[in-house]
Amino acid sequence: MIIKDLHVYGYGKLENQRFPEMKQLQIFFGENESGKSTIMSFIHSILFGFPTKVQNEPRYEPKMHAKYGGRLTLITKKDGEIFIERVKGKANGDVKVTFENGSVGGEQELNDILHGVDKNYYQAIFSFDLQGLQGLHTLSEGTMSKYLLSAGLIGNDKLLEAETKLQKELDLRFKPSGHKPLLNVRLKELREVQKKVKAAEDEQKSYTALLLEETKLTGKLSEITDQIQEIEVSHVNSSTFLRIKPLLEEREEIESRHSKIKDVSFPVDGLKRFEQLQAVGMPINAQLAALTEKVEQLEQNLVQIEINPFIKDHKERIEHAIDQGSLLDKLELDMRKAEHERLMEEKNIEKVKQELFWDVSDEEIRKLDISTFNKEKVKKAEREKHRLQNDKRQLDEKYGLQKGNLETTEARLKEIKQQLLTEEKRNKLESIYNKQNSTGSEEAKILLLDEQIVDLEKQLKLQKKKEENNRKRSLLINGSLIGLFCLGAIGSFFSDQILVGSILLTAAVLFAVSRSLFKGDDILSGFTRQLDEAKRKRAVFESEEKTNREIEGESMGQLLEQDYRLQRQLENEQFKYEEREEAFETTIQEYAAWEASRDRLNKEVSTIINGWGMPYSGVEINLESVFELLEKWKEAVERKHEKIRQYQFLHSEFEGKTEALFQFALGIGLEPSTWRDAISLLKREINNTMEKNVQLTQWMQELSRLTNEIERLSIEKDYLDVEKEQLFAKAHVKGEEKFRQNAVLSEEKVMLQKQYDLLNIQIGQSRMQSELIQTLYKQGISTYTLEKLEQKRKDLVKEKSLLLEKRSDTKQRIKQLEASGIYDDLLHHFYEEKAAFNEEAKEWAKFAIAKSLLNKTLDRYKRERLPKVIAEAEQHFAFLTNGRYRKINLDQSGDGLWVERSDGLSFSAEEVSRGTAEQIYVSLRLALADHTFEDDSFPLIIDDSFVNFDGVRTKRMLELLKKVSEKRQIFFFTCHQHVLEHFTENQVIRLSKQVLHQNENDIIISEI
Repeated sequence: MIIKDLHVYGYGKLENQRFPEMKQLQIFFGENESGKSTIMSFIHSILFGFPTKVQNEPRYEPKMHAKYGGRLTLITKKDGEIFIERVKGKANGDVKVTFENGSVGGEQELNDILHGVDKNYYQAIFSFDLQGLQGLHTLSEGTMSKYLLSAGLIGNDKLLEAETKLQKELDLRFKPSGHKPLLNVRLKELREVQKKVKAAEDEQKSYTALLLEETKLTGKLSEITDQIQEIEVSHVNSSTFLRIKPLLEEREEIESRHSKIKDVSFPVDGLKRFEQLQAVGMPINAQLAALTEKVEQLEQNLVQIEINPFIKDHKERIEHAIDQGSLLDKLELDMRKAEHERLMEEKNIEKVKQELFWDVSDEEIRKLDISTFNKEKVKKAEREKHRLQNDKRQLDEKYGLQKGNLETTEARLKEIKQQLLTEEKRNKLESIYNKQNSTGSEEAKILLLDEQIVDLEKQLKLQKKKEENNRKRSLLINGSLIGLFCLGAIGSFFSDQILVGSILLTAAVLFAVSRSLFKGDDILSGFTRQLDEAKRKRAVFESEEKTNREIEGESMGQLLEQDYRLQRQLENEQFKYEEREEAFETTIQEYAAWEASRDRLNKEVSTIINGWGMPYSGVEINLESVFELLEKWKEAVERKHEKIRQYQFLHSEFEGKTEALFQFALGIGLEPSTWRDAISLLKREINNTMEKNVQLTQWMQELSRLTNEIERLSIEKDYLDVEKEQLFAKAHVKGEEKFRQNAVLSEEKVMLQKQYDLLNIQIGQSRMQSELIQTLYKQGISTYTLEKLEQKRKDLVKEKSLLLEKRSDTKQRIKQLEASGIYDDLLHHFYEEKAAFNEEAKEWAKFAIAKSLLNKTLDRYKRERLPKVIAEAEQHFAFLTNGRYRKINLDQSGDGLWVERSDGLSFSAEEVSRGTAEQIYVSLRLALADHTFEDDSFPLIIDDSFVNFDGVRTKRMLELLKKVSEKRQIFFFTCHQHVLEHFTENQVIRLSKQVLHQNENDIIISEI
C-alpha cells in the first residue's frame, strides 16, 4: 500500500493544502510548530477517523471556519488507486471511499482495505517515535514474545492484558485453599446440604405424632370458642336490657298521664298563630298614629315655604355665570403671566442691545433677514475665518522653522568655506606632503603648522566679529516677532477672543523655544579647538623631532583628508541651502495668498454686517455670535408682540364675563363690590333657592309616601282582625281567655304523645325483640347476673389461651422439622446445588481452556514467527552498528534483553549506550513491521527517532531507511537540518511557519 497524495481541506492550521506525488521515501522537514505533528495526525484521522471529544487526543479542528477533513489517494495491490475522503459529520467523521472502477463505499469498505486494522494497531506497528519499546531491556524471552505477538496481532500489549484478565477470572472462581471464590463457596454449601439430608432421616419419625397432637388441640379449641360466643351473646343481651329498663318504666308512666287528659278542639299551632297576629298588629296601630301626626305637620310646612321668582326664571343663566368663576381666575392669572412675560422679553431685548451696542426700533428688527440662507453664509464665513487663523498659525510656524533652517544652512556654508584651504595652499600642501613622504623632510611640516596657526587666528578674529553682528540682528528680529505675537494675544484677550489670544501666545512661546533650539552650531568653538590642536602639534614637533616627523606627516595627511571631506560637505550643504531657500520662497508666496483670502473674507463680512444695517469698523468680530444675538433679538420682539396681543384678548374676555355677573346680582337686589363677591352672593341665593326646591320636593314626596303607607297599614289591620276571629271560631270560643286555656290543655297532650313516641324510638334502637324483653323482665336480670357471666367468660378465655400456646408450640416444632427439610425436599435441594456447582465448574473450565490456548499460541509464535523477527532485527542491528554487534538474545532466565558483540562478549540492554539501545529498538520495530501484512503492508511513519544518534549512526540509520523504502513507503518527519544532507531535494518537503515548498513540483503551501 502506498499513499500517493495528501489533500487537506481543513485540519489544524492547514487549510486547502495539497501534497501530490508522494515519494517512496518522503522527508518532511520543518522547525517546531511548522505542522509536522498536524500532518501525521491528519493521515491517522483520514484512515481511522477523527478523535472524539471524549478521547484524550487533539482533534485539530480548523480555527478559520474551513471545511474539517481532507482526502488521501492510496495505491493497493488488490484495488489499485483508491480515494479516501473524510469530512466532519458523526463522531469519527463521514467517510467516502471511491474505487478505480467508479464504485463508492463507506466505513465497511475502508475497513476491508485496511485489513481490519484500527488506529491503535497501526500506531503500535507502523508509526513510532522515541517512546514505545524503549523498555525492551526489562523483558524476558517469554514476555518479549507475548509483547511482540500482541503488537503484531492486536496492537501494543493487549495479549498480556488478556492473559492477566483470564488468570484473574480463574482466581475469582476457584482457588485450592481459598474461601471467597465462587466454586469454593458452592462446594462448602453442597457439603452442608448433604449433612442436612442425613439428619432429616432421624426426624421423619416424630413428625407424624406431632400432626395428630395438632388435630386434637384444634378440636378442643373449637368447643371452647363456641361456649365463649354463647356467654358473650347473653352478656350483651343482659347489658342492653339493663340499659333500656328505665326507658320502659318511663313509657308506662307517660301512657298513664296521657289517658287522664280529656280531648279538646283546638287549631294546630293556634296559640302561636294568635300571638303572632297580636305581635304584628301592635306596631301597625302605633305606626298609624305616628303617620297621621306627620301628615298634619307636612301640610303646615308646605303652606309656609316661598321661592324668589327672578331666580326661578333665570336660574340656568345665573348658574352658567357662576361657573365662569374658575375661568375668570385663569383669565386673571393668564393676564398677569402675559404681562410678566412681556416685561421679561423687553429685558432680553435690552440685554441684546447692550451686547451689540446697537439700538433700533422693534419694527426694524422684525424686518431683518435671518433666513437659513444667511445663517449658512455666516457659518461659512466663520469657518473660513477659523481656517485662515489656523493657516496663519501654521504659516508662522513654517516660516520660523524654514527661516531657522535656512540661517543654519547658511552659517554652515560659511563655516565650511572658512575651513577650506585655498587652491594655492592646497597645491603647496600636497607638494610638501608628497615630497615629505619621499624624502622624510620635517621642515615643511613645521612651516605648514605655522601657516595654519596664523590662518586660524585670523579666521577666529573675523568669526568673533561676525557672530557678534549676527547675534544683535537675530535678537532684534526675534524680539520684534515675539512682541507682535504678544500684542496680538493681549488685544484678543481684551476683545473677548480668548481662543485667538491663547493661540497667539502659544505661537510666541513656541517661536522663542524654537529659536533657542535651532540656533545652529557654535562656529567659534570649532575654530578655537582647531587652533589649540595646531599649537599642541607645533609644541610636540619642537620637543621631539622623531615623533614630530611622524605626527607632521599624519597632520598633513589629515589636513588634506579633512579638506576633501569639507569639499564634500560643502556640496551637500549647498544642495540643502538651495532646497531650503526654495521652500522659504514658497512660504512667502503662501503668506501672500493668505493675505488675499483674508481681504476677501473681510469684504464678505462687511457686506453681511452692512446688510443688517449695523456699522462695521473693521475690527474682527464673531459673525456667528452676532447672528445668534440678532436671531435672539428678533425672536424676543416677536414673542413680546405676541404677549401684547394675548393680554388684550384676555382682558376683553374678562370684562365681558364680569359684566354679566354684576347684572344678575342687581336683578336679585344685591350690590357686590367685586366679581368674586357677586359670585359668592349669587351662589348663596342659588343654594337657598335650590334648598327650598329640594325641601319642597322632599315634603311633597314624603306626604305622598305617608298617605300611601297609612292606606297600606289600614288594610293590614283589617286583615289581622279577620284572622283572629277565624281562630276563635275554630277553637269554639268567643274570647281570648278561653282560647288560651284550651291552648294549654292541647299543648300538654301533644307533648306527652311526643315523649311516648321518642321513648319507643329509643327502645327500638336496642334491636331487642319484645318477646326477649318480656322474658328478661320476668327473669329479674341485674348487675350480679352480668358479673357471673363475665367471670365465666374469663375462665374460658384463659383455658383457650393455654390451648393456643400448646398448639403453637406443636406447630413450631412441625415448621422446624419442615424447615430443616423433609428428606425428599432436602434430597431434591442437594441435587439442585450439585447441578449449580457443575455449571460454575464449566465456566471455570472455559477460562482455563482459553488461557491454555493463549499460552499455546504464544509458544507457537515464539517457536515460528519470533525467530524470524529476531533474525531480521539482528541483520538491521548489525548494519546499523557496522558489524560491531551481531546477535540479539532474549534470555529465558528473566534477565531481559542481551546483545552479543562481534568479539563474542554479551551485554544487557542496560549496559549499552542510549544510542545503541535505540538502535536495538528501531531494528526490532522495522523487523516487526516487515513481518506484518507482508503481501500489502502499510507505510511507515517515523517522527524524529534518531536524535540521540551521532553523525555516523545517523548516516547508517538513513541508509537503512533507504533500503527498507525499496519494499515499503516511509514518511520521515524531522526538524534537524543535518539530516537533509543525506537526501535529494525532490525527496524533501520543507515546512515552515510562513510558507511550505515542495521543490520538485514548485507547490507553495500557505502558513501552517
